[in-house]
Amino acid sequence: MPKTIAITPSWYWPESVDRVAGVPPFAIQEICVNRHLRDKADQPALIGDETLTWAELAQRIRTSQVASGGGPVSMSGDLSVDSVVAVLAALFRGQRLNLQEGASAPQLEGAGDIEEVEVPDLLAPILSIQGIGGLVSHSHKSLLANVVSVVTFLGPDPERSWFVSRPLHTWEGLLSLLMPLYLGVPVILGRDDNPEEFAETIVQHRPGYAMTNLDLAAITTREAKRPVKKAREILDAMLLKTDGVFDPGDRQRIGKSYRCHALTVFGMAETGVILAAHPQWYLDESVGIPITNAHVVPADPRNGSAIQTLWELVESAEVTVKGPALMTGYEDRNDTDYLVDGRFRTKVIASSDANGMIYILPD
Repeated sequence: MPKTIAITPSWYWPESVDRVAGVPPFAIQEICVNRHLRDKADQPALIGDETLTWAELAQRIRTSQVASGGGPVSMSGDLSVDSVVAVLAALFRGQRLNLQEGASAPQLEGAGDIEEVEVPDLLAPILSIQGIGGLVSHSHKSLLANVVSVVTFLGPDPERSWFVSRPLHTWEGLLSLLMPLYLGVPVILGRDDNPEEFAETIVQHRPGYAMTNLDLAAITTREAKRPVKKAREILDAMLLKTDGVFDPGDRQRIGKSYRCHALTVFGMAETGVILAAHPQWYLDESVGIPITNAHVVPADPRNGSAIQTLWELVESAEVTVKGPALMTGYEDRNDTDYLVDGRFRTKVIASSDANGMIYILPD
């Protein structure tokens, strides 16, 4: 394996996890909904303000479209069955979609039962969300690439449901929705801004996985102790999104309180997940290692030029990344100053230990 990919030493890389995984050449609707109809048509797909089977979800998508004035559709990413249907219906019909905090709720309208639409350009910008440098555009391929990369890296139980609690206008919310749809397991829609409700949803529906912000999960361990106690040993893992430096004590507390793996993930709208902890082994202080398909290169923070060595030999460096999950570009920018040799500059400084574990450093 070339060193440009083998950033993490082979003696640490999790057993049976591929470093590189191919991205299926299909639209999200096809790979995340239609392929499950043969074997799971009558099984639950979405559980929220109503419950839809895979067959019902597919039918709602085929017969719905998001109301628009002919241009891009802006809608909120609030967690509801209608919002999920709206996102998938827009992707299915090739409607350009902007998911934005504070936008109006989706307005669905009937479109007739259309079994097939024109095959979309899988590389064309189709969906936008807010990033660190502006409005970020993604294609079917880039969205699906991040899903495939995270699923390949984590190796979740293919039979257990997922609790989706982050708004869909956040990159982590969109990812946490698409992962269980890709796997063909039930998606449980809930909230993580209410500590008791978050823990009670886990108790009620018993998902295998949940994704939330590390800070919000830590709050539940302090403000919803009784519901959290009932939620112990239900989850296989909780994915904890962090934007940078975090308190390892909070992470340790979350793992002990829920008695599950507390797996940090680091990324951004522009890149999806870049670094993550793995269930086989991780350190509470480290954010993790580069995931499958993420070519993470240490760079000089002054100009983004690559440092030609492995992470564990660098005292500190800027995290730069290249891979199939990178955005197609910024919607409101024509420059590419954020790229150096095809690598996205995160402006995040990190270091590594001898095993390739990455530690994000203060600014």
